Amino acid sequence: MKNITMIQYFSIIQALCRSALANPNDAILHQVKRLVEKLEKDGYSKEAKSLEGILSSSNSSAEMSPSKIQRSFLVRSGEEISRKTPIPVDKETATPLAEIFFPDNLPQEEPLFDQNIELAIQSVISEWNGFDQLLEIDASPASSCLIYGPPGTGKTHLAKWIAKQIGLPVVLARLEGLMSSYLGTTSRNIGNLFTFANRYRCVLLLDEFDAIAKLRNDPQEVGEVKRVVNTLLQCLDSRKENGFTIGVTNHETLLDPAIWRRFDIQIEIPRPSPEVMIHLLKKFVAPLDFDDNEIKFLAWCLEGSSGADAEMLAKWLKRFFVLHKKDNYVDMMKQFILLNSGRVDSHKRNVMLHNVDEFISMLLNDKTYSFKQKDIAPLFGMTASSLSKQLAKYKDPEKI
Repeated sequence: MKNITMIQYFSIIQALCRSALANPNDAILHQVKRLVEKLEKDGYSKEAKSLEGILSSSNSSAEMSPSKIQRSFLVRSGEEISRKTPIPVDKETATPLAEIFFPDNLPQEEPLFDQNIELAIQSVISEWNGFDQLLEIDASPASSCLIYGPPGTGKTHLAKWIAKQIGLPVVLARLEGLMSSYLGTTSRNIGNLFTFANRYRCVLLLDEFDAIAKLRNDPQEVGEVKRVVNTLLQCLDSRKENGFTIGVTNHETLLDPAIWRRFDIQIEIPRPSPEVMIHLLKKFVAPLDFDDNEIKFLAWCLEGSSGADAEMLAKWLKRFFVLHKKDNYVDMMKQFILLNSGRVDSHKRNVMLHNVDEFISMLLNDKTYSFKQKDIAPLFGMTASSLSKQLAKYKDPEKI
């Protein structure tokens, strides 16, 4: 009677073995082999062969490595996003939780950064483009990246360009847009966003990632902050096996340390170096024709500013050249400074506007740009000799 009962429940035994062997370890393999041997010994050859087949399939899958199967899901499975795919919305306001950017709408040109940063970015892209080779050594690309730095340095543009190189659409969500005044709605919005992103083959781009810090400043929101942070942590963890996530923030110090640690890679994008600023200006001012010294002077004026400031200057210059006759470049930049005082260093701004002699001296003494008198004289609308005489009077007031 006991034998009949065991055979009656053999389908359940099969199911248990199949489930256990989906992610086997040595102990599970040992016990299933023991069960096969016992069945064979007691005359249940048919049942023993059935379990042997399950065991054999498990061994074949193990040769592929279960971890590799999960990792391959990152790229190869998931549904394709179309332009008709419905986007999740905030149930209280019906506001979409994200925007979709398809590869043909993503940036074509590589962003301009210092060489070290470019190497770091290329490393991330190479990992994803070399996905198959990594699988051969039981590895996988980084599944998350935090891009941080001052405003206007091209972080969001960079994130989109990375997605373009990987060949995936971008699901872009601004964390500020997920937040709600309704209790629990923010956590629900975050959960719905990640559920959507995990369903499709995409790069999830979380912009304004520091917005959650605003809740911390309200002592009445302590409980809600904990819920939101916990939801975000859980979602970031679940996302690791489903796709690539990029977070973008201007204020990385405001992020919860636990959230910071969830990102496999953290890339800081600083303000442009003088070399990068020169390249940015050359790119942005086209088709206007500026020589090297003029570009170098514009870069000097914007030293310490962002790439967005360089683009703003270039747009202003184009309007200026269309609407006004060409003045000397110093007078032109003075007009720009008066209209954009926050884009230029305050000390440089005050000197440029109020003391031409000190202005000339600052340029000539700048060790980064190494201006010569013959370089800057045309910028002031002077000859080299007249600029030299003015500089001599500045250095020796008795000659005036």
